[in-house]
Amino acid sequence: MNDFASFLRGAGLIPGDILQDGKWRRCATEDHPKKRNGSYKLAPDGLVGWCQDFATMSEPITWRPDHNSTPSPIDFAAIARRRAEERRIEVRATQAASRYYLDCKPLIGGHPYLEQHGLKMDGCFGLKSDGGWLVIPVLKDRFLMSVQRINQGGEKLFWPGAPVKAGSYTIDRRGAQVLVLCEGLATGLAIFAAVPTARVVVAFNSGNMAHVAIPRHGLVCVAADNDSATEARIGRNPGLKAAQEAADALGCGIAVPTGIQGSDWADYRNERISAMLIDRLKMQESEIRRAIDGEISAAIMRNATFLRGMAAA
Repeated sequence: MNDFASFLRGAGLIPGDILQDGKWRRCATEDHPKKRNGSYKLAPDGLVGWCQDFATMSEPITWRPDHNSTPSPIDFAAIARRRAEERRIEVRATQAASRYYLDCKPLIGGHPYLEQHGLKMDGCFGLKSDGGWLVIPVLKDRFLMSVQRINQGGEKLFWPGAPVKAGSYTIDRRGAQVLVLCEGLATGLAIFAAVPTARVVVAFNSGNMAHVAIPRHGLVCVAADNDSATEARIGRNPGLKAAQEAADALGCGIAVPTGIQGSDWADYRNERISAMLIDRLKMQESEIRRAIDGEISAAIMRNATFLRGMAAA
C-alpha cells in the first residue's frame, strides 16, 4: 500500500486514504489540488494498480509491486505552455465567431428550420441569418463565446475551436414569472410560445445543462428531452438523465414530455396539435393550438419549484 501511495504521489496525484477495492477513485492532483482531476484503482489483492491525471496523461499508467514502475517526472512547465496555447486558440476562435456573428444579417421573416417545428418569430430576438444558415449566439456572462449554426435540413454546427461549455441563449420577456432550462433552440422557442410567463434558457445540448449558470431564485423548472427511442436502443436515456442531474443541482422540478414519437416539447407541441386537428374537426386550429399550449404551460408550472437562494447555478 505504501509503495502504491508513493507511486501515486510520484505521478502527481494526492490520493488521501487509498481504497483497495478494484474501483476507480477520483482524487486531487498537484497541479489542481482543489479539483479531482486524478483517478486511481488498486486491485483487491494489491498486486496491480493504475492511475491517471486527466490533465497530463492520455491514458492510465500501471503499477506493480514487483516492477520498477516509477512514473517519469511531470513537466509542469510543458503542461502550462500547452494550456496557454490551447487558451490562445480558444480566444482566436471566439474572436472569429464574434466577427462572423456581427457580419450576419438579423433574422427577418422566419427560417425553414423554425417552420419545420411549427415556430414563428416569437422569441427570435438575437437570432441572425447567413445565407441558408440560422445563426444563434452562444453567450456567457453576456459575452459571445461561440455561435451555433443550423441549416435548412436541421444540421447543427458550432464555431470550430470556440468553447461552448457553460454558454447559453436566453429567450427573455419582460415580467417573466418562471425560468425554464432546456436543451435545444426549437424546444426553447416552443416553450416560450406555449408558456406566456416563461423566460427560457437554451443550453444547446444535454451535457451543457448542468454547466449553465442561472439564478437560483423564483420559479425554476428544467424541461427535459425524453430520449425514449435512444433508451430502447442502448438502454440509456441521455436527455432525461442530463435534465435530472441539472434539476437536482438546482433543486427544482423537471417536466418530461411523454406519449409522443419525438423527444422534446417542440415535438410534443407539433404531434399533439396534428393529432387534435384530425380527431377534433369541430375545433378551430387556433383553439387547438391554445389547448396544447395550455397543456405544456400546465406541465411546466406544475413541476416548477420556488427557489429562495440568490446564487447562480
